[in-house]
Amino acid sequence: MGPLSRRRFLTGTLGAAGTVGFGVSSGSLLAACGGGATSASSGDAAGGATSEFKLIQFFKSGAYAGGVPQRLPFGLGDKGGVLQAGGPNVVTFHVLDADGKKEVVAPLTVNRHSRDLSRPYWPLEVNLPPGTYQARMVYGSKTVEPAAFDVTDPAKVTVLHAGQKLPALDTPTTANGRSVDPICTRTPACPLHDISLAAALGAGKPIAFLVATPAYCQTAICGPVLDVLLKQRTADITMIHAEVFTDSTLKTPTDAVQKTGLDYEPCLFLARADGTITERLDVIFDTDDVTSALARLRTA
Repeated sequence: MGPLSRRRFLTGTLGAAGTVGFGVSSGSLLAACGGGATSASSGDAAGGATSEFKLIQFFKSGAYAGGVPQRLPFGLGDKGGVLQAGGPNVVTFHVLDADGKKEVVAPLTVNRHSRDLSRPYWPLEVNLPPGTYQARMVYGSKTVEPAAFDVTDPAKVTVLHAGQKLPALDTPTTANGRSVDPICTRTPACPLHDISLAAALGAGKPIAFLVATPAYCQTAICGPVLDVLLKQRTADITMIHAEVFTDSTLKTPTDAVQKTGLDYEPCLFLARADGTITERLDVIFDTDDVTSALARLRTA
């Protein structure tokens, strides 16, 4: 991906019916850096009364490769698109075909996540072939207005995913900023810039590689998820943070963005010591999600 303007980088491939882009005002829909609310057909699909809420996609739909385990985090918004601060502790997801007539997997029970975050979400975990699907959330007697999402042919997915390898990037460090200034927009700067990704790939430890920009993430989630990751810092896993833009003009994406194929933020890549990605946490993750993911990485 060549140099992009900030507007194109943030919104370029996200446009779909109902998608809300970046720069939304406080209190409006906090569509994640890479997704929005995409409604499918509404109605009484799972046998309960339609609720006053709709699903909000905290992910970029086309970034998921068919045949690879995926984690699709959803939030709840009201009919006007305002993200809700609460929500049910446990929900059931029904994943249906594009027409909403046939379930393609058994119903899935999903817990609400929000530990150490102010924004709740429900992560749907699936492994689907390429195609268009509908996700429908049910809790109590309510069926939330569904959301359509796409799973893409792996050959057409630009974002690195499970089974592929992280590139040996000379990411900026405190010793060598490599023309990225600042190397960390968190205040104060985070401690995950001591080693480059290239050096970490030769160090013999699993890697947690976060691409995020705390100061410029328009939906205000990059900083909170970086803080979540920092709380899980241990000596047995090398953690690295890389910024999204090379400088405060916000015109040029960093190598970390371009070489991983990202056109959304934030994104956490988890990889074995040889760089093979085991999973990817897109956009939003709480302490419980990260704790579980790092535990899986240690045994991968």
